[in-house]
Order: sequence, then structure tokens, then C-alpha cells
Amino acid sequence: MKIFVAEIAVLAMLVLGARLGSSTLLTNNCGTTRHPSRIRRVVGGRDADRFGNPWMAMVLYDDKFCGGSLITRLFVLTSADCASWRPKQVILGEYDTNCTSVDCTSIRQVMDIDERIIHDQFDLENYKRNDIALLRLAKKVSISDYVRPICLFVDRQVGRGVQYFTATGWGATNQNERSTILQKVTLSRFNRKYCERIFKENMVASLLCVGGPRKDTCDGDIGGPLSVKLRIDGEGKWNSKSRTFLIGMTSYGTYSCSGIGAYTNVEHHVDWIVQSINRSNELASQTPKIAKDLIS
Repeated sequence: MKIFVAEIAVLAMLVLGARLGSSTLLTNNCGTTRHPSRIRRVVGGRDADRFGNPWMAMVLYDDKFCGGSLITRLFVLTSADCASWRPKQVILGEYDTNCTSVDCTSIRQVMDIDERIIHDQFDLENYKRNDIALLRLAKKVSISDYVRPICLFVDRQVGRGVQYFTATGWGATNQNERSTILQKVTLSRFNRKYCERIFKENMVASLLCVGGPRKDTCDGDIGGPLSVKLRIDGEGKWNSKSRTFLIGMTSYGTYSCSGIGAYTNVEHHVDWIVQSINRSNELASQTPKIAKDLIS
């Protein structure tokens, strides 16, 4: 995750309850943290809050990794590009990858992947469309201060009016090395026409154009969450206690990670997410538990 200049991280704390009415969350026990994320200065790759991102997932394939978001106790959402590399495990509760003390190892949850569900219209040669996938874990995670799903409404889109987002990951920094400690950065929404000029191609409506002045996600951050804090409860009503909602995830950007990128609009794919989870649960109840791949 590249962060080149000092900034004040601005979180979009929106009061949307009155306009949303009754809504349904994918899972109720989501989006909360042990300590509220503080608005603070981010300088050259400042570490993320230790308790601020319990939904952050590290998806392992070969000797590499990409990002993901825990959205239920059994499913991690990531990019189709990441899932196509046939990852075998997901680590949850990770923060400092170099930490080997009991304090660190006791809170990590290393989960085997039971099933990969890749969007049926994803094309590896043209990964800009439908770059989304689900990873079904071999067992449910244990909820703790360090591991908890991020929120996602199944019947509302709350990200349309949001201008500022938070991206997190262990990807490359401004020193061109992957970080051992989870990083975060605040990024802004841009008009898709701006990304089209940068990438010199049309940008589909299911992508978000997001970036900042010399700030960006980078190599290793693919599939990681683009999130926002909202003061909304589980029914879409105003609440003084904020939750974190998943709006997008890292898809692709410039080779130099120079400040602008395309992010999959997760809310655009919420019907696919719900249908895929339901189908997976139905199949799991009917068949013996074996590792499998699925294009849904």
C-alpha cells in the first residue's frame, strides 16, 4: 500500500438511517471493533489500528498472498483474480506477519479453504469485469476482538454518496516492499471518466474509481477491502454507535501504484453474493465435505 505524503485520515461518518428505512444485514454481528478507529495522521505507511480491522483476511497461495474480507463466519470475499490462483488457506486475526510470540499466534485463525466460488462472468484475460469471488472456509471462525465479519446490506446500497473510503492491506509500500504490519490509507472517489483517461479504456459501471494524491493500494493488496464507517444499525436506522461497511475491494491500478485505481463495487454484486452463499450452503448440506472449486 503506497502512501507518499502526510495526510489527515477523514472517515465518512454518515447518518443515513432515516433515508434507509428497514434493511437487512448479511450477518448481524458485524462491523464493530474493540476500540473505535481514531482519526489520526497517516505518514509514509502508518500502521493500521490493531483492533480496527478484524475482518481483514490474508489469502495464501504458493508463497504469496492477497487480501480479502470476512463477511460471515464461513465466507471470505476476495477478487476473482486472487481466487483463480487456487489459494489453500486464509489467515484471520493477522496484524504483524513477523510476530511469533504467543500473544500473536494465539489470536491468529488459520483456516483451510473448502470451496472457491468465482463469478461465472469473470474472464482472467479481461479481469476488469466481475472481479469477485467467495472462499468458503472449512469451518466457522471464532468471533473475537481480532476476528469479526464486516457489514454488508443485502437490500440497500449505502456507498453511493460516500466520498472517502479506507483501504487496508499488507501490499507494497512507498519503499516497494510489502509491509509486515497491516497498513491503512484514506482514499477518495473520482469520476469514472478520470480513470478512463488514466487507463485509456472504458470503465464498466460495476467498478469504482478511487485514489488520492500520491496514495494508492499496490501489489499484494488485491482483493482487500474498501470500507466506510456508518452510523447505522442492523435495520438501517440511525445509531450513535458506528459500524464498518464493505463498499468495494481492490481490483487493479497503474503499474507504478501512482495514486489511482479501480475497485470492484461490492454492493453492485450483493445479489450474486447472497445467491452464491445460499447455493453453497445447500450443496454442503447434501454432499460429503470435500474441497472443491465452483464457478457460479
